[in-house]
Amino acid sequence: MNNLLLQKGESLHLFALKSKSVSTIYNYKIIPFKDTNSDAACIARIIEIFRLNKLRAEGETLFSLTGLTVPDTEAVAEEINMLLTRCVKLCRHEEEELGYRQRTASEAESAMNQVHNARSISEVKSRGSRTDRADAERRYETALGRVAEQQTRVNHFRSLPGLLVGEAKHIGKGIDKALLHSFPLSTYIPSNIVSAYQNPVIAGAVRFITDALDEVTKAVSDIIKCCTPPVDKYELNNGGMLRALAYKEYYKAGNTLLRAIVTGEDYVNYLMEGNKFAGRKERIFSV
Repeated sequence: MNNLLLQKGESLHLFALKSKSVSTIYNYKIIPFKDTNSDAACIARIIEIFRLNKLRAEGETLFSLTGLTVPDTEAVAEEINMLLTRCVKLCRHEEEELGYRQRTASEAESAMNQVHNARSISEVKSRGSRTDRADAERRYETALGRVAEQQTRVNHFRSLPGLLVGEAKHIGKGIDKALLHSFPLSTYIPSNIVSAYQNPVIAGAVRFITDALDEVTKAVSDIIKCCTPPVDKYELNNGGMLRALAYKEYYKAGNTLLRAIVTGEDYVNYLMEGNKFAGRKERIFSV
């Protein structure tokens, strides 16, 4: 029994109440990007597609062990092209801001040099000039810091479309390859990507989607680990194989009712205790 029938004839998926890992995987929902969505949604969706694309290999392992499936990207060529087009706009905006900060730094440098090149002896010796030089240097250093900060932002924004290369290859036809390859290839999400986005809405969206995908990835890994026989010979010879088989039975895709009423640990421990009792009894009656 995998579904509960509601009074109005609608079906409600039987929740895996006792399995956090399965619940985490099944509760994850995909919302494709639309052109009317925000910049934050664009960035979050790119990260989502990249992470779920990378999860496909583990998803195949999970399916072979249990029949459970991981969330798919559900991306199509049209959506990928929309994301790339939005990234062009985002990058252009950030590059314009970088140009503005570079001009400001150049102006600050010129002002500093003018103060340093003052030739009047009275200017050099005056307290006011020393203060002017310090202020000019401070403004220049601040301007340089803002340039470096914005350059990092530009690099981050330009790296985002490159995260879609793997999914673009998976989809195949219909991708605007010229636009895709106009950006550098990216093989990982920068570790400081959240702090790089000063916009709190974008930073919040990135943090939210990253945390959610971390939970899904961990859930998949935990199930695979439970259902895989241990490599260590001692563990293997002391119930390791039986434990792995019991977890495979528990996590089998069709066993939704089982996961609604008992935890995996309790189910496996129950089988292990039963097996231990049966084994001891067999030894008694074998002589």
